[in-house]
Amino acid sequence: MLVVPACLLALVAAGGVAWWKSSGGAVARRVEKSPPAIAKPPAQEVQPIPAAPPRPRPARGSVLGKFEVPALKMSWVTLEGTDDKTLERGIGHVEGTAGIGEAGNIGIAAHRNTHFRKLEWIRLGDEIVLTSQDGTFRYRVNYVRTHKPTDVDVLDRKYGPAVTLITCFPFEYSGSAPLRLIVRAVAVEDTLTRFTAPPRVAAAN
Repeated sequence: MLVVPACLLALVAAGGVAWWKSSGGAVARRVEKSPPAIAKPPAQEVQPIPAAPPRPRPARGSVLGKFEVPALKMSWVTLEGTDDKTLERGIGHVEGTAGIGEAGNIGIAAHRNTHFRKLEWIRLGDEIVLTSQDGTFRYRVNYVRTHKPTDVDVLDRKYGPAVTLITCFPFEYSGSAPLRLIVRAVAVEDTLTRFTAPPRVAAAN
């Protein structure tokens, strides 16, 4: 069972899908200067690549690699989990979603007023780069939209190979924000090729 951050409540549904809903507390006024999110009709679903054998999952709070959005000059350490302690240190990988270097839908979350503050300015076509011990994986943003906290299917594997970013919305808001900003980026050609290439077989001596 997930340990949840103070301002987010993790909901784990069947199939390992995780999501956040606002925790209790008074909802204060919305600051009207907050710009609307970029909206685009839902992206066409990508035919999933057959799943590879599951890997052992890292310990919560362990370092997985690096997360970058070059256009926004964002660069953060990626950690396992979305509990309070982890999200204070960096951005968190949503437990139960694909890991970095896997061909599914990788869920990554962070607070809107710290590590994901610059997501307010992300645009369609921006590149997201994930780096781990398995190498560098590149994705291009094709979906930026607000959702209700109950829209749990945004982390479904059917949208992969992709990385899905989640943070609360609006950014300029006091109290528990009522919406979630969802940013999805799909694997670019060189990364997609790596996922679909057959595994290498070591040559016999």
